[in-house]
Order: sequence, then structure tokens, then C-alpha cells
Amino acid sequence: MHKEIIADYANVQELAQQLKLSEAAYRRAMTLAGLAPDQTSWLRHIDRFLIALGALLIVAGILAFFAWNWADLSHLTKFALVEGGVMGAVVLAWRFGLDTIAGRVSLLTAAFLTGTLLAVFGQAYQTGADPYGLFLTWALLILPWAIIGRQTGIWMLLQILLNLTLIMYYTQVLHPPDGWWQVSQLLGPLVWLGTTVMDSTLASYLFVLNVLALIIWEFGSYRGVSWMRGILFPRVIAFIAFSTVLLPTLVIIVAAGFEEQTRLSVVSPTLLLIATGAALYYYQYRRHDLFILTCSLLGVIMVITAFFIRHMMSGSGSLLFLALLLIAQVASAAWWLRQIALSWETRS
Repeated sequence: MHKEIIADYANVQELAQQLKLSEAAYRRAMTLAGLAPDQTSWLRHIDRFLIALGALLIVAGILAFFAWNWADLSHLTKFALVEGGVMGAVVLAWRFGLDTIAGRVSLLTAAFLTGTLLAVFGQAYQTGADPYGLFLTWALLILPWAIIGRQTGIWMLLQILLNLTLIMYYTQVLHPPDGWWQVSQLLGPLVWLGTTVMDSTLASYLFVLNVLALIIWEFGSYRGVSWMRGILFPRVIAFIAFSTVLLPTLVIIVAAGFEEQTRLSVVSPTLLLIATGAALYYYQYRRHDLFILTCSLLGVIMVITAFFIRHMMSGSGSLLFLALLLIAQVASAAWWLRQIALSWETRS
């Protein structure tokens, strides 16, 4: 009895390599497998994008409605509106089915509205709970939907919530920030998040959290789990993982420690080195992904450039050398990525 094989890009490329198909035959195989984009595919993707955009706008509209009319709404009205939205989205997901784009978007909308419900509850009753508790509770509540729904969107939201939970717990309980980190909160949430991950200890925890998620996702894809064959989740998670160890590494190089403990100063550079080597090998030979390879090389370029900035003397000559070095690195990386892409085409 033959085992059924799902036709996807990886399987078609592997078969084309084994059969030594020509480029024309390979493209024909992609078309027969339904993997080559056509007008119908483009319209389907546009339709999905518009449905997802509409759902996000509805959620944003609900949040804006509460922000504007908060003082005029009773507690009963607030909870009735949000809980009605959650129930309505769940009913729509059940009605359309979790295998349809409408059902998936409805379930994702319910997951977002769950966070709105928790925020409304905290504001209405002034529970005084720490923000990390809100994100952790939100993640736990949508976990069953993530398992049942089997879609990238909810798992992406769940991973972001886990990252925020870890950051909030570390900065509020384990190691409250002081000094200029407190001032960074006034510059906006993105600036504050960027400054918090400059702590090599927190960066290491975040790195482990995201790498574990990436390994689980890649293992599921390797085992043939159909809904885990997408490329968006691994790319976003890989980018986050690289960023968490790249920022403290740059701080250590440029600022020479930045009040870090000596025993921790080598953690982020070591993790960055290991992650870069593993990514360059795996996504070059095992699973082809130019985006993650590009992120890896970008990190290498930034580290090398920061090292020369730290140890160079000031002056116009140094600036010229730095510019030439940067151009040479970018050109070399582009040439190498081009050679990798050509080798993939040759093998297929």
C-alpha cells in the first residue's frame, strides 16, 4: 500500500531533482500540481487579504468605540458588546467551517476580541493585576482555539503574547528597569521593547522561547503537517529570535558592556553565532528560504560594522573606509545569495 504524498513545493522539487527534469518539465509539474500562481490564485489571495483586512478593521473599530465612549457606557453594556462579538465570531467560525477563509478569520477575530474582553474587565473593575498576567491569561484562553483552528494567525498571536508575557514578567518582577530604561517608556512601546531586549539575560530567555517555537514548527512541517507548511510563521519567529540576541550583541560591542555582568556579556554573542551558523546550514541545505538566510547575513554585516566602528579612529579616512567596508559586505552577501538561488534552481 503506497503512502499518499501531499503535493507541495518541497516534494515537487525533490521529485524533480531525482528525475532530473528540465526547467520546462519542472514548471509543467508545478502547474499540474496547482502550485504555479495563476489568475485564479491571485484573486483567491486578494480575496483572503481583503477578508482579513476587514476583520482587523472591525476589531480596530470596536477598540476605538470603547475608547471614545468609555465613560458613557455601563459595565453591563461594555461586557455585552464584547462578549457578543466573541460569541458571534465563534458562531461564524462554526457556521463557515475552520477550513474556509471566512471561518479562519472569524476565529482569529474571536481571539483578538478575547484580549479586548480582558482589557475591559481590568479597566471596569480596576483589578490591579500586572500586565503580564493579562497577556498570559489571554494566551491560555486562546490556546484551545489555536489547537482546534490549526491556523498560522492564531499561533502567531499566541507566540507574540508569550513574548510579551516574558518581557513584562522579567521587567516588572524579576528585574525592574532603572535609569534611562524608565525614560524609554515615554518614547512609546516599540522603543521601550527595543531597550528591554538589550538586557542579555532577557534576550537569552526570549531567544530560547522563539527558537523552541521555530524548531517545533519546522519539525511539524518536516513530518508533513499540512497547515504548518507555510513560510510566514517561521520567517517572523526567526526574525524575532535573531533580533533578541543581535541587539544586545551590538550594545556589548559598541558600548563595551553597558553595565552588563561580565559572565553574561558573552551569552548573546554566543547565541547569535550558533543561531547564524545553524540557520545558514539548515535553510540552505534542508529547507530553502532566502529570507532567513538574508536575515542571518544582515546580522553578520551589522556585527562586523559595529566592531569596526568601535575600534576605528575618528576622521574622514575612517568614514570612507567604513563606507567601502559596508558596500563590500552588502555586495558579497548579495552575490552569495544569488549563487545559492541559482544552485537551488539547478538542483531542481
